[in-house]
Amino acid sequence: MKIGYAQTVITPSLDKPVYLAGFGQNRRAETVHDDLYARALTIQTEEITLVLVALDLIGFFQQDMKDVVEALKVSDVNLHVVIASTHTHHGPDTMGLWGPDDKTCGVDSDYMFAIKKKIVDTINASLSDLKPASAKWTSVHVSGLAKNARNPEILDDELTLLQFAADDGKPLVTLFDFPCHPEVLWEHNPNITADYVGYLRDEVEKQTGAPCIFFSGALGGMMTPDVKDHSFEEAEFMGRKLGEEGVKALDAVNSEQYSVVGIQKKEIKAKLTNPLYKVAFLRKLIPDVRDRKGYLTTEVNLIKIGGLWLATVPGELLPKLGLQLKAWMKEAGAQVTGVIGLANDEVGYILPVEDFKYPLNPFKPGKHYEETNSIGKGIATSVMDALREVIASPERESGVTSSPKNGSSQ
Repeated sequence: MKIGYAQTVITPSLDKPVYLAGFGQNRRAETVHDDLYARALTIQTEEITLVLVALDLIGFFQQDMKDVVEALKVSDVNLHVVIASTHTHHGPDTMGLWGPDDKTCGVDSDYMFAIKKKIVDTINASLSDLKPASAKWTSVHVSGLAKNARNPEILDDELTLLQFAADDGKPLVTLFDFPCHPEVLWEHNPNITADYVGYLRDEVEKQTGAPCIFFSGALGGMMTPDVKDHSFEEAEFMGRKLGEEGVKALDAVNSEQYSVVGIQKKEIKAKLTNPLYKVAFLRKLIPDVRDRKGYLTTEVNLIKIGGLWLATVPGELLPKLGLQLKAWMKEAGAQVTGVIGLANDEVGYILPVEDFKYPLNPFKPGKHYEETNSIGKGIATSVMDALREVIASPERESGVTSSPKNGSSQ
C-alpha cells in the first residue's frame, strides 16, 4: 500500500462580497479568521487507487464532483474519488441558498471555477508523490462536546480514526471522522473559519508532525456543538480536545504492514417532494437535477481499509440511521466503523421515515426544521437499502465494484 497527500488553500478573496453559507441570507464575510482547505488523501494498492478529498465548504453538489473527476484526465481505470464537505457554516455559499436575499443565488461562479481547478490540482499532487505505508485504525467515544438538539436521547459521540505511517513508524497522514456540525460559531459570526475542525487539525498536526484530514459523520438531527457562548474559545477547546483524544487512542494501537483496500459504489434514486426546493429551482438558486418524473440520482459507497469500514452518504444523515449503519457494518465483519457525510453530493437532511413529518408551515417548522431541508421522505429508504445491500454483499478481496441503481422509493 502506498499513500499520497496534498492540500491547498481555498479561502475566497474578500475583494467582492462573500456570502457565508448556513443560518440565513446576507451574512457577508468581513474577515478571514483561518484559512479553508481542500485536502486530498490517496490510498493505492495494485488493484485500486482511492482518493478521499475533504473540503472546508458547506456542500459540493454531485455535478461539481463530476466536473472535478472529468478534469483529472487520469488513465487509471481503477481510480475512485470521494469528495466530501466538512459542512462549515462559515465558508462561502457553494450551493446557492444563502445569497443577499431569498431570491438571489449566493454562489460566485468565478470562485467555483477556481476551486474546482484547485481541487483537481490537489488530487493530482496527492497522486504524484506516493510513499509505502502501513495503517492502523481505531475509535474512541468523546463525550460532552456534541449534542443532538432534535432528539437528545439519540447521540453518537464516536470519533473514528485512521493513521498511515512510514516504514520507520513516523506518521504520514491522520484521518479523523466525527458526527457534529462545524457550527460552534453562530449566525452573527462574520469571520471565515473552518470552525472547530481547524483547531482539531492543528492539534493533530502539532502532536504527530503529519497532516490531518477531517470528515464529518452522521451530523444530522441536529448534531451540534454543546456550547454556550458560540465563541472561538469554545471552538478551540472542542477541536483540541478531539485532537488530543484521537491521537491518544491511535497511540494505543499497532499498525498493519498491509491492508486490503476496496470500495463498493451504488447509484440510487429518490423523488424530490420538498416544495421549498421546488421554489428554489424556479428562482434558479440551486440546479434542478430532477428527471422528468421528479427523481434525482445520487450515490452511496462502502469503503474498506483493512478492518475499517466507512459508509459514505450524499447528505446529512441523522444519527439514528448512522448508528444503524455502524451496527450493520460490525455485524458484517468490520472492526471499526464510520460514516462520511456530504460525500459526492449534498441532498440535505436524511431522516428516518418513521420520524419524517413535513410541517404545515415550512417557514415556522418548530421541531421539524430538518424536514424542510430534505429532498423528501424517500431519500432515507434509498440510502439505507443501498448501503445495507453493499454491506451484506460479497466483493472481490481488493478493488472497485459498482452496482446498478437500486429501486426508486417515494
